[in-house]
Amino acid sequence: MPRGPTHDPLYSDPEAYDIAFGWDSSDETAGCVRVAAELLGRPVRRALEVGCGTGRVLRDLARLGLEAVGLDREPALLRVARRRLRELGLSAELIEADMREFALERPVDFAISPINGVGYLTGPGELANHLVAAAANLTAGGVYVIEVSFGPIEKDFFGKSEPWIFERGGARVMADWRLLEADADSGLVTNEATMIIQRPSQDERRLVCRQRLRKWDQPTFYGLVAASPLRLARMLWRDLSPLDPATPLTYADDNVFVFLQK
Repeated sequence: MPRGPTHDPLYSDPEAYDIAFGWDSSDETAGCVRVAAELLGRPVRRALEVGCGTGRVLRDLARLGLEAVGLDREPALLRVARRRLRELGLSAELIEADMREFALERPVDFAISPINGVGYLTGPGELANHLVAAAANLTAGGVYVIEVSFGPIEKDFFGKSEPWIFERGGARVMADWRLLEADADSGLVTNEATMIIQRPSQDERRLVCRQRLRKWDQPTFYGLVAASPLRLARMLWRDLSPLDPATPLTYADDNVFVFLQK
């Protein structure tokens, strides 16, 4: 059965969440769509952001003139996504559903899961089930791009703080994700997520939560893909340059784009 909202403290201020994740990803998104079109052999017309949150990548897809669809299980985030689209004169279909099990009214040519969104699939078989669901909602030859970072994780990264700050409409949000621990056997990691929110004439607000995510090693991830209805079609570095899938990757290599094709 699809799961409901998480009630994660981080989502209790969705406006601040939208600011914190409001960096410009348009070049990356457009590049991924171009590569997907090459793999498809035809233009991308309908595109899905999986785990869209407040719709950063979804807005990129809509700006490209695509029939954009956003899927997330957090209704508060979807409400902000809807409002932001309206403010920017963009349109997209928004669906409240869980990425573990979902069905679109019509399939898409292209889907994307940004910034380690599949890391939230921590339970046994959840990534395998998700890949089946993603494939079922792609057109023939459709492409699914997963932005992911792989383990193992070097000790230097534990406890490391790398905060970033964004401002919009008089509000200032500092966000920080800190890696606390990792279990090498299970691949489960614990992160501490913090947002410090400052608004005019309001007391500073601090939201802190701990999140459990899964960090896959390449052989395990590739094996799950091989057993799915999708195939590994291409990989790119974060700057969209080609990446040989046989290249050993660790947490230090940051996120990469994995292109899967139906």
